[in-house]
Amino acid sequence: MNSRASRVLMGLIAALPLLLWGCGSNSSSSNNPGSQNGQISMMVSDDPVNDWAEIGVKVLSISLTPQGGGTPVVEYTAPTPVNMVNLIELDQLADILDSVSVPAGNYTGATFTLGANPGDVALTASSNPDPGFAGTPGEIVPSTQIQILGATGSAGNLTVPLNVTFVSPVTVTAGQSAGIDFEFNLSHPAFIVAHAPLGGGQTLWAVNFKPALRHHPIFDIARLVLRQLYGSFVSVSSDNSSITVNRAFPEEPPVNPEQAIPTSKNLTILADKANGTLFYDMDAHTHSRITDFSSVASDLTGKFLRITARFQGGRQPGRCAHLGQQLFQYGLAEPRRPRPARTELQPDRGQ
Repeated sequence: MNSRASRVLMGLIAALPLLLWGCGSNSSSSNNPGSQNGQISMMVSDDPVNDWAEIGVKVLSISLTPQGGGTPVVEYTAPTPVNMVNLIELDQLADILDSVSVPAGNYTGATFTLGANPGDVALTASSNPDPGFAGTPGEIVPSTQIQILGATGSAGNLTVPLNVTFVSPVTVTAGQSAGIDFEFNLSHPAFIVAHAPLGGGQTLWAVNFKPALRHHPIFDIARLVLRQLYGSFVSVSSDNSSITVNRAFPEEPPVNPEQAIPTSKNLTILADKANGTLFYDMDAHTHSRITDFSSVASDLTGKFLRITARFQGGRQPGRCAHLGQQLFQYGLAEPRRPRPARTELQPDRGQ
């Protein structure tokens, strides 16, 4: 197989944001973090894998453990409805979950809470798995054949809490940035195990997240490539420096035709004042470079946006953002990969 590591990444961003949305627009769900706070951006990423076209999970919450004890700092709470993250789909990409402000200090670990109800984990076999794969190529595994190990709680409210100890304490310093990388090791032999009942019958798949999740340090967060996000326009700030977008996700497992699923999660998108943000109107077939949203505010009402994000430090490249009435359009393909929107545009690299 190819590399089978799926990562949940958190960038600890300083009070002056370095997280850039919209092929570079700054983004934060907290516009005015306190002077003693850092900004955490949570992402999921992985490399390709051959056996599975989909390993879907629902991340319910993530919290950090302060060094020396104290109340865990909740940094992520899933939107409503809870979106499913396909770990396989993020080929060489990171999918950002949220960006929040947390107190400066040292953190020694984190707690992931994943959904463990029937349907909270989705498995779809690849059409061309490796030799010896116990499943049927292309099969969508029924939830009745998926056993989620380590689940706690009552029926309808089952979860899997996962405690991760950092290799070394992570320091969040006001005015500086850091990074946390949580990696799902998809190649771990105990992660997804097939069980064939004696005497025949349907194969059961045991999913054990505990041995597969680990901390992996990030040495250069600016090298991460982030997946495009989608959302509907909500509002423009009074000074035209930012817009608010209500995030939407693709339906998982996929259906045909696929639809955007809106959530309760809003994100703030800032234009790049220094270098400009490339703004593409896919309905009007126009584009422009903007340093704020004053010239395009009237065009945003009722529109859907596709935004590319990346972490950056030092010199910032040019930016781009795309909007249209029906920009969230995916195609069903195998193997599953991030599926492009209707029109592909190459972002300006700031050359």
